[in-house]
Amino acid sequence: MINRRAFIQGTALAVLGAPLLAEARPATAGRVPRIGVLGDVNPIPWTVKTSVAEIECRWADGRRDRLLELAAELVSLDVDVIVAVGAGPARAAKSVTRTIPIVFIAGGDPVGEGLVASVARPGGNVTGLSVPSEAEIAGQRLRQLGQAVPGVRRIAVLSNPDSPSSEHVLGHLRGTAGQAVEVRPFEARSVEEVEWAFAAMGAEEMDGLLVLPDALFAIHARRLVDLAAESRLPAVYGARSFAEAGGLMALYGDTAEVIRRTTAMVARIVWGSMPATLPVESLTHLGLTVNADAARALGLTLPRWLLTRADAVIRG
Repeated sequence: MINRRAFIQGTALAVLGAPLLAEARPATAGRVPRIGVLGDVNPIPWTVKTSVAEIECRWADGRRDRLLELAAELVSLDVDVIVAVGAGPARAAKSVTRTIPIVFIAGGDPVGEGLVASVARPGGNVTGLSVPSEAEIAGQRLRQLGQAVPGVRRIAVLSNPDSPSSEHVLGHLRGTAGQAVEVRPFEARSVEEVEWAFAAMGAEEMDGLLVLPDALFAIHARRLVDLAAESRLPAVYGARSFAEAGGLMALYGDTAEVIRRTTAMVARIVWGSMPATLPVESLTHLGLTVNADAARALGLTLPRWLLTRADAVIRG
């Protein structure tokens, strides 16, 4: 999905203090709306109370076998809406309740009933926002790099093997890259391993780099960008911060728009709308930031269409 951790953090925090919820009529007279949030990782505390909403968060912390148990716990707390962040949480929530409204944020078809594929009124107690999956965005990044830098054929893919989605994303890339492009995985769990990975890329004469989203890489964005520059590797990243740190380009999801649209759905349900009346929405636009200075340092002339397509072009 689009920068998954950023979505989880941003959406949960937006629900906590959303202006739309401040205007919402309490779901039950005499109390503020109670919103359940179900996700894989834990960016915020489990329980947060504000003047406009009471938020009950349940995080699997990487143990997806706990999602059903946590979803049932939210149901027992009599929440008014469940925000399910990811396909696994959406399926778990759907399994334990057919009455509490569920708003999902996920790629693919999270509850296995053709809801996202139709992008139509889903019926029942489920609606939400369909976003590109992590694998789909990785494939787009790979194509973007190949189109922007002609002659790139051997592309290194840097990932953290501890990420639950890395194996699936790498499999998708191998299956969609085509015969003209070789995708070679490199793994790193620490900054030291990142440096070893770049040394191995040089030894294997890679001529392009795709960095998969990961918290470790985001924290050390400047170091990754410097290593790519030293290795003379044109690279594409998963967050704008990498391009701002000097990376060649970044293709990423519109987190702010996801937050706005998800919060609007939750607010409408709090006001009394039924999920069956709210069509599943689709968000397909990806932001693109290009660093013209990085291209110049690599001796690249970026295509005019790429600069026109970019949401932001960084120049010194």
